[in-house]
Amino acid sequence: MTTPRGCRPRVAAGVTIGRGPARSFATLLVLWVVAIAAVVLASVSASSAAQASAGREALARVRAFWAARAAVEQALALIDFDTENPVDGDAFALIEDLANHARGELRDAAWIITHETSSGERLGVMDAHAKININLATAEQLALIPDMSEDGPDSILDWIDADDDTRPLGAESGYYLGRPFPYEPRNGPMRSIAELELVIGMSPELVRGEDWNLNGRLDENEDDGDVSWPPDNADGRLDAGLSAYLTTASVDGGLAASGEARLDLATATASQVSQRIGVDALQADVIVAYAATSNAQMSEFIRRTLRQLAQTAGIQNAAAIRNLTREQQAVLFNEAGIALTAGTKPGKLNINTCEAETLQYLPEITPALADAIILERSSRPNGFSSIVDLLDVPAMTPQRLARIAGILDVRSNVFVASCRGRDARSGIEVEIIATIDRSTVPAVLKEVRIR
Repeated sequence: MTTPRGCRPRVAAGVTIGRGPARSFATLLVLWVVAIAAVVLASVSASSAAQASAGREALARVRAFWAARAAVEQALALIDFDTENPVDGDAFALIEDLANHARGELRDAAWIITHETSSGERLGVMDAHAKININLATAEQLALIPDMSEDGPDSILDWIDADDDTRPLGAESGYYLGRPFPYEPRNGPMRSIAELELVIGMSPELVRGEDWNLNGRLDENEDDGDVSWPPDNADGRLDAGLSAYLTTASVDGGLAASGEARLDLATATASQVSQRIGVDALQADVIVAYAATSNAQMSEFIRRTLRQLAQTAGIQNAAAIRNLTREQQAVLFNEAGIALTAGTKPGKLNINTCEAETLQYLPEITPALADAIILERSSRPNGFSSIVDLLDVPAMTPQRLARIAGILDVRSNVFVASCRGRDARSGIEVEIIATIDRSTVPAVLKEVRIR
């Protein structure tokens, strides 16, 4: 049936014609917009939360870093003060002072300085002179180091020496240049213990042991068995491989025990020697005259008497000269040297801070003498204040002491501070491993590693 023109069809009340699909589409569109807005809002919220978390973590790391840096500055200040204001007759004063100030707090952060020893973790810095300097070591000394390979000593010395002559079990540039990834040996002093890994026969596992990051501390991943790298036996003690016994950080020289510049006997006048060492005019004349002879060595002031040295220097009427007392000898070694030269020389082993077993790796010292030295050291609350004090050790003769005086010392110039800063809110830690050298004043940071 058709509807006449001009007439509208009747529609039941509440019924709409032609709008159902449009309204459904609009509803669906609104739902899509709401869903997309929700997704965008959730993404923005998640991104904001992640950024806020990252910001909080970054801020926590900043607090932890500056706490660790505060520890470095504290150690620097204490070392500088002791260098210029030493405690007379106390070899442990600086080490104890550093241990007593090895903890500190800042606002929302704290710091601590520790290092590992054979008896466990200790507060304070590690003395680099408590280890044998590989740049000063002989083949005989290196051969006694635990876990050292048979070809290790020759290979190490070939790496360090300036010539290209290969030792029986060593290797020179010809070998290294023939490797798949060629490189040349240093032919000079090693600059870090990690450089030892470049030497033929050495490996990271041998050099580092469990101390994979070479920070001198037993970290969690270094004491968890096979859970994480590196491999370790989870015994609660740090096995640091060759790095436990060897170092490249220690340096010789520096200020005298009094905090003044060391007196060079080769250029000093008799008056300067008399005033500085506390000897009379005749004794000062002999000291200066002997120091001017060719091949003069400080150890001869221990090996021979001053009268004998006077004869060597060609001084008449040597019988009228008084021999040096033990006190004068001690001051002489603490305050003076012969032909002091500028530049860095490898540091000697500090008899006050080295581990007892380290002396066993010096063939110049018999096991019995090493035990006697450690026994004498343990009986001295203030340690050995001069190398001459070793004459108090039973069985130690002037001749024996003169032979080992060139490898032993009673004072240190270089310290390694493993400083951990911890954020109080998040527990985030930052570690700064700083090598502090006080052979110059003020002390300098030779190396800084941040992790």
